[in-house]
Amino acid sequence: MKPTYVTIKNKYLEITFCNLGASIYRILFNGEDMLLTPKDKNDFEKGSVYQGKTIGRVCGRMVAKPFGAYNPQDNENGVSLHGGQDGLSTKVFNVNSGVNYVEFHYLSKDGEAGYPGNLILRVRYELVDNELTCSYHAIVDKPCLVALTNHAYFCLGEKILENLSLKMDSDQYITTNERLLIQGLEKIKPEWNFKSNCSFQTTGDIDNFFLLNKKQIELSSRKYVLKIVSNFEGTQLFTDHWLDNIPMFSSDKKIHRGVAIEPQDNQLERKELLPNHVYERYIKYTFEKL
Repeated sequence: MKPTYVTIKNKYLEITFCNLGASIYRILFNGEDMLLTPKDKNDFEKGSVYQGKTIGRVCGRMVAKPFGAYNPQDNENGVSLHGGQDGLSTKVFNVNSGVNYVEFHYLSKDGEAGYPGNLILRVRYELVDNELTCSYHAIVDKPCLVALTNHAYFCLGEKILENLSLKMDSDQYITTNERLLIQGLEKIKPEWNFKSNCSFQTTGDIDNFFLLNKKQIELSSRKYVLKIVSNFEGTQLFTDHWLDNIPMFSSDKKIHRGVAIEPQDNQLERKELLPNHVYERYIKYTFEKL
């Protein structure tokens, strides 16, 4: 089934969504691109491209085999990354939309991508003024890990990562080994002191999870600020340091063009979702001019 694209807009924002991966394809604010998005939809629809897509059933990284009762597919040297090769980002969701919302639905069947149980998922995006809210609602019929997020890369009208800065209240981050498997919590490095609006000119490359003391994040460019509020415990940060050679709307560079901000719960304390319980999370994105 060929993916479907749906656009909603108001006087502040014009946002295009895609039912492949229940994703955000493009966000225009003041006529400028806020996301790092492939120009060619054929590039966006590749399984290896995660920009703006829903990631799960388990976002981030986990050892593919063994993992208790789980047998998730690996897609990177024995590691299940972003839900595996058959993860939610590769699935075509059912879609319905209205004037200010788009809603996606999907049934992930028992055993899909190596995860137990049937999972019924709803991903809803709602636009009110200059705010876009993404909400997740999921139920299962067997105990199963569920950890969802959106993998949007933000550029806020800039062509290079170094023109962005980040502010968030975090004292700890999760370290990884040479295979980027999660290890444990450590105190924030001095160069990652995001409490005082830290520029990406000084951070170096990042691919780590940060626990948040306050569940809010501010990303700034020279003209805009993005405020992110969620009910997740922290966020994964990924500076765009993987050379993909995919032409983007916002930049003609091939690397260091933006940053992925992926709110999610503590990767060291993931909990199974049980039958008769509901997984509910939200991410609110607010775009403002400086």
